[in-house]
Amino acid sequence: MTVTRRDLLKGLTLGSGGLVLSPLIGQLAAQAAGRNEFPQRFVFVVKSSGLTPGYVVPENFTDDYVVQKDSYIAGEGYTSGMQLNDGDTFISRSLKDAVLNESMKSLEPFKDRLTILQGLSGNMVTGGHMSGYGAMSCMKDMMAETIDHKMAMLYPSVFSHLGLSTVTATMGARFADSVCYPGISAASSTKTLPFHGSPTQAYQSLFGSVATGRDREQFQSQGNLFDYLGEDVKALRRNLAGSEKEKLDHHLEAIEGLQKQRQGILGMSEQIKKGKPEFDEKYRAMTIEDRLEAHCEIAAGALISGLTNVVTIRTDGLGSEYTKLGFASGQVHGIGHGKVPEGSDSVDHARGLIRGFQVDKVAKIAAKLAKIPEGNGSMLDNTTIIYFSDVGDKHHASNKEWPYLVLGDMGGKLKSAGQYIQYPHKGHDGHHTIASWWLTLLHAAGKPQDGFGMKDNNVDPECQRGPLKELLA
Repeated sequence: MTVTRRDLLKGLTLGSGGLVLSPLIGQLAAQAAGRNEFPQRFVFVVKSSGLTPGYVVPENFTDDYVVQKDSYIAGEGYTSGMQLNDGDTFISRSLKDAVLNESMKSLEPFKDRLTILQGLSGNMVTGGHMSGYGAMSCMKDMMAETIDHKMAMLYPSVFSHLGLSTVTATMGARFADSVCYPGISAASSTKTLPFHGSPTQAYQSLFGSVATGRDREQFQSQGNLFDYLGEDVKALRRNLAGSEKEKLDHHLEAIEGLQKQRQGILGMSEQIKKGKPEFDEKYRAMTIEDRLEAHCEIAAGALISGLTNVVTIRTDGLGSEYTKLGFASGQVHGIGHGKVPEGSDSVDHARGLIRGFQVDKVAKIAAKLAKIPEGNGSMLDNTTIIYFSDVGDKHHASNKEWPYLVLGDMGGKLKSAGQYIQYPHKGHDGHHTIASWWLTLLHAAGKPQDGFGMKDNNVDPECQRGPLKELLA
């Protein structure tokens, strides 16, 4: 009897590598059976200090949708000169002939995959400087499971969720610039998700098994390092109680998770070589521009290697300072309060350069994935990249408007490519909140649910249930 590849894959059982390899085996078996089933991948790119709605509207659309306001008001901070007109109708407009804003020019090659999503509010969470976990959980002033973790559970891999952050608030000096907790992603009400703060450490953890020279030696030595850290934390734990012990437990769990991931990585050398980026000096540099560029290279490499299907990138924080974009002393918080950096024409100019730099990194991730064949297309066909802020419309955000740039359509499950979408604004019939957007992703993933997070009592409850139907294929 002839044993086909389909039969072999269907009957394959795994030993200790089952947890790591079962998603891959399932994918191969589906393809052998003639079904082009590929994991959906997600990249959540989260900036700070708001995303100004008017500056993501195409330049030849602005006369219809944008109203100019003062850029800075004393006591309120940066309010933005490019807000949207109060709209009471649903707008869907093709981007085919759109002239993208200057800060979005790098997305021009991907315009047919791009959706500019406007009109959603997020007043169920904290406004002002930042909303913390609320941006991706829709829960106010508390830790709660966020959408990136939900998607990671639906599309598992070796690293169920890969967090990369230029913001490195940590538990202490010992862990500085290694495992960090930027406070935007969580698995539950008691478990925040760890991020890599150091591009070098992230590179070694993900790609060290196939590196050469010192980097490979360091990867091999990490086993002993993780053992040492684990034992050290356990010893410290015996002397702590209450919330301090709980916080330490989360860190110990992260260390143990890295140990398991390392074991899985050792069995994936050939696939990892396919996605490994070239290590250079920017991985060791400390400027935010270099760190973000390195993190984005790592994100693309990890997706291509199959090490993860979900990445969250924290681009910057209020204390981050940009120095390589043509101006000096460009602290995000200072710019938000009207301080024009040396070498910049205005606050709007500085914010535009920062936004353009970040969007360019998004485009580079997309370009790398577009070069990798998958089925009848490329990996980009099964990847959705979402660029947004951890707070809504401006530096001191009102959260009445929360824009998103969405690149991709979840393998055809979303009807979201090549269009400008604007929902009626708050106070008008048909208005939706940001929760409806996250519900749309869950619905497209085959895990529909009625609600997500907290409700806004000033929005029709029916408009806070289920997905944005206009975006479902």
